[in-house]
Amino acid sequence: MKNLKTLLFILPILFASCAESIVVKYSDDAAAKGRYTILPSRPLYGASLVMNGKLLVEQKNVKKITVENLPDGNYHYHLTCDNSRYQDKVDIGKGFDVKGGNENISLLETPPYSNGYWVNMGLYWVGSWAALWFLAEDEY
Repeated sequence: MKNLKTLLFILPILFASCAESIVVKYSDDAAAKGRYTILPSRPLYGASLVMNGKLLVEQKNVKKITVENLPDGNYHYHLTCDNSRYQDKVDIGKGFDVKGGNENISLLETPPYSNGYWVNMGLYWVGSWAALWFLAEDEY
């Protein structure tokens, strides 16, 4: 029974999202007050962000990316991620302006998950519950 309780505790952790909100500084200039936030509709796994040729995020699981300390000027970012989970390729480039230390927010439409992703998740669930059932039968 102890093994079953342990597995029931651990099982939800296996399916939990590890995506996080990331805050990065573009420059060390204290006078730079601009801020840019990228907010995808779904978490991005293995995301990389380049802004004006400067790598800011490399292969991270993200829910939100905020770039702080942006000096006034024109910027262009390029965002990519691990595309194996999605129906379409995630490869986004966009330009924006920072004036007077303003804050900009970009909402990104993330493609839906692919059929292969859902099959994979289904197999994880079936395998996990089958293991629990097998262990439960050994307990009684």
